[in-house]
Amino acid sequence: MKLNKTRKDILKFLQGDIPVEDSPYSGLAQAINTRESCIVKEIALLKKHGYIRRLGAVLHHRNIGLKVNCMCAWKVPHSLIKKISGISVRQKEISHCYLRKTAKNWPYNFYIMIHGKSKRDCINVVENIRAKSGVADYRLLFTKKEFKKISPKYKF
Repeated sequence: MKLNKTRKDILKFLQGDIPVEDSPYSGLAQAINTRESCIVKEIALLKKHGYIRRLGAVLHHRNIGLKVNCMCAWKVPHSLIKKISGISVRQKEISHCYLRKTAKNWPYNFYIMIHGKSKRDCINVVENIRAKSGVADYRLLFTKKEFKKISPKYKF
C-alpha cells in the first residue's frame, strides 16, 4: 500500500492530540474533503499494512493524583512467564508489561510499569503479584523525574 496525500494527512493528524468528542475525525474529514467513515477505513488499512501499530490515549497520570511511578523488573523463569503476565495485566495500576532479553549483569526479563498515589501503593501491587505468581526475584525502580510524555512526530 502506498502513502498518498490523504494517508499522509491522516498520519499527521493522528500524531497530535485527537479531539475528545463524539466525532473526533470530523475536522480532518472537512479539511481533506472526505467523510469520517473514509478516514476510519483508511486508519484500518494503515494499521493492517504496518504504518500504525496502535492508537491509544496518553494519560497524564500525575494530573489525576497518581504521583508515584515504579518500574518493576522481574527475573522470571520461562515456565512462569504466562502466569505472571496474566496476573499483571489484570492489575488496574499497571499500564505496561514487557518481556525483554536479559543482559550480562542484569538478569531481569519481565517489566511492569506501576502507577500509584504512594510508594506503598506500588509496593502493594508488587507484593500481590509476588504472592500469586511465586516469583520473588525483582527490583523496584521508582521514577525520580518525568522528562517526556508526548507522541513522536514523523516527517513524510
